[in-house]
Order: sequence, then structure tokens, then C-alpha cells
Amino acid sequence: MNGNLLGQVLAGVFGNALQGRQSGGLGELGGGLGGGLGNAGLGAVLGGMLGRGRSPMGRGSALGGGGALIGMLLPLAMQWVQRNGGVGAVLNRVRQKGYSQQAASWVSTGPNEAIDSQAIGDVVGNDELSRLSQQLHVPQEEVASGFAEILPEVVNQLTPDGQLAPDANSVFDGGLAELQALMREQPLS
Repeated sequence: MNGNLLGQVLAGVFGNALQGRQSGGLGELGGGLGGGLGNAGLGAVLGGMLGRGRSPMGRGSALGGGGALIGMLLPLAMQWVQRNGGVGAVLNRVRQKGYSQQAASWVSTGPNEAIDSQAIGDVVGNDELSRLSQQLHVPQEEVASGFAEILPEVVNQLTPDGQLAPDANSVFDGGLAELQALMREQPLS
């Protein structure tokens, strides 16, 4: 899937969560979030990812099955982060499992270092990946690959200044709620 599209969706939901929480400003994370997509644009991008309706380019889903899988896995991956103590706790888990270099790159303002499917199995756990695989009716390897795309981008979007802000978990929780609401609004085609 186009990582930029995933980044736009996450920037949009986290930016909308910030705007909903703070009427006067965007708080510590606000300077780097928002992505320039209103709810209509964000809904169109998300609908394109999921293969519903039409993409912003008017071509239906330009991403194929991979984009749809990322779109369906995104809220589940975010729920996993939430259940496991939030973004800071998951970053600590990534570091504890031996992937400190990758975690540091996700937080930094430079490019994100990739994490492979085996590392995702170490971090997320093969039982959880298996459960999600059964829930989504896709091979476990595809779920692990999706997580490997989602986790770095989630952290990246919540650390625009190269550090995790104190309100990052609140923004994350609001972004998850925003994403779930947008997914409920997407018409099936």
C-alpha cells in the first residue's frame, strides 16, 4: 500500500482528534498533524483504501487488496496498541524485543526504518497475529506485513517533532474513535 496514503489517513484522524479536544489550538502535537484533509476528503481516502465508493482520483480503489487489508487492519492494530498500554508502552515493547534502532527511527524526524514480519511476531505475538488472521480471513503473514506497515506510521504521525508528547495517548485514543466513526460512515458498494 502507498505509505503516504496511510500517513494521510492517520494524520487526518489524529488531527481531527486534536481539533475536537482543543478549541483554541492544537496542543503539543498540533503543528505536525492534520494532513489537510477534512472529514469528506478523509472519508474518500479511507473509502478508496477499503475499496468502497470511489477514490479521490475517481478510479475506485487504486490500491487493490493490500490497501483494503491495511484499511481493515488499521483499527484492529490501533486497538492492539491501546490494549497494550498505548504508544509509549508499545515503543518500549519494540525496544525490549531488540528493535531499538527501528523504534528510534519511527520517533525521529528522519525516515522510518522498516521492521520485518518476524520482528512483528516477536512484538505483537503470534497468537494475536493468528487471531487477527482468522478474524480477517487472510494469511497470518499478510497480517504481520500489515502491522509492519502500520506501527511505524502510527508512531511517526504521533511524533512530528522527534519525541512522544505527553498527550500522545489521548490523541491516539481520539484518532481511533475518529477512524472507527469514519469506517461506520463508509457506504458499501
